[in-house]
Amino acid sequence: MQRSLRALTILSLLVAMTACGKKQEGTVAPGDDVKDGQLSSELDAKNKASKDKAKTNTLISLANEDLARGRYVSARAKANDALAVNPNNADAFAVLGASYWRGGDFDASTKAYKEAIELDRNNFGALLGLARNYQALGNHKEALELADVVLKDNAKQIDPLLTKLWSYYALADADNAVKVLDELFQFIGDNPILPLVQAQAAFMRPLEGKGELIKVEGARGTSNAGLDVEGGLKYTGAEVGGTFAPLVFFELREECRIDKELAKSLGLKAVGKIKPIGAEAEQDIVLIPEIKFRGDLKIKNIPAIVDDLSPYASIGETPGVLLGRQLLSKIGSVTFDFPTSSLEITAAAPTAAPAGAAEAPFLLLDMHVLLVPVTRVSIDGSDFSFFSWLGGRYKAGMSVTRWAYLKSGHLPREIAELDDPDQGLKMVFLKEMKLGSAVTTGLGGLVLAGTPPDPDLAQIIDGTGFELGGYINLTLMKGWKMTLVPSAGKIYVTPRK
Repeated sequence: MQRSLRALTILSLLVAMTACGKKQEGTVAPGDDVKDGQLSSELDAKNKASKDKAKTNTLISLANEDLARGRYVSARAKANDALAVNPNNADAFAVLGASYWRGGDFDASTKAYKEAIELDRNNFGALLGLARNYQALGNHKEALELADVVLKDNAKQIDPLLTKLWSYYALADADNAVKVLDELFQFIGDNPILPLVQAQAAFMRPLEGKGELIKVEGARGTSNAGLDVEGGLKYTGAEVGGTFAPLVFFELREECRIDKELAKSLGLKAVGKIKPIGAEAEQDIVLIPEIKFRGDLKIKNIPAIVDDLSPYASIGETPGVLLGRQLLSKIGSVTFDFPTSSLEITAAAPTAAPAGAAEAPFLLLDMHVLLVPVTRVSIDGSDFSFFSWLGGRYKAGMSVTRWAYLKSGHLPREIAELDDPDQGLKMVFLKEMKLGSAVTTGLGGLVLAGTPPDPDLAQIIDGTGFELGGYINLTLMKGWKMTLVPSAGKIYVTPRK
């Protein structure tokens, strides 16, 4: 997206000479005051246009430098200054899109990128920025189309090829992912992202030609639903290959995982091997033949990494399978009714919010090793809204960063004296939390007053460039009926009164 400063145009004036005292067409005769005025006006306009262009390009270049340093507020100001000079500058809108993303304003980022593309259909930064936004929403079809626009002029560009790979990977589309991988490896060289691409290639190549992966059959399935507040896990149970086993919904990972003991008991044969990023040894890749829920819903041909899942035994027993984003991308919706401990999965996405439920955006921020589920909220009647990690493990109902708390209308003196200076924590009472149209009143909160607020949020900013305003903690979610629609980027919530 960063552009080099364009060379300034040097204007040259060609003054035609009169011949034989006669005025030639297109020339100015001496003493022709009207024509001299017109020429002067034209020259002034050209000079102004040249200066405006130079100023705009300089501002955009400086804004990109600010973005590279994480100074998104300054970058946004410079982009707006550039638009004040030239309201039709696509690069300035692209910078705005990036600065709004960095500030955690997803809607404004998406709008700015779209405005850039309306002005310049081939704007590199806007096309790939909007593709990333669509991927966060689960809209991989349009993300792929935008990447193809970039590749039309030059098929050897790494960034749009990576965009396509990550969408095909999220969709568990092995055949198309392998085609993109074959192109990428021709050009990627020693790019720092190479180890990640190699790991994704190790997962996808053995699955090429294995038929439709994660195939959903039937319309609706039900089961129990549980919430492990200490471990931060949502879980259920279903038949896995004919054997009942506990399942954990784990959208923080792309791939599904199956416990090594369950894989052994089912006699699953390895179709390949992978060494995931951060793992010490290679692990088998298998295909789970079927996961069946009560009702008629079945999910078949599920690729999974064989792993030791005993670290997730905080749900009461070792889970048989972790269900990652690849599987969640293929189902229509999953509803957790935690007060009644029940679960429903549908093959088709709902066309509207359930009766009495509030609608809000549901994004999966992609760090390419971990994913972060987030939604947008506001507190204490403020018009300012911010995205929060859906599923924090702090004991309070919500944990809010210092900047989000202050932007929501609170004063610095309210958090001047911390309750836990070592951890940078201040206990507060939140009069209300609003998610969509639903309001939860009277909940305990924590202000994360440190810089960074905590290590996890710092990692998200480093890995995604997206600013989060805190956490919606599992202690609050315990009272929710919550429907996730990952393929549509939506969440429907009926909170406690």
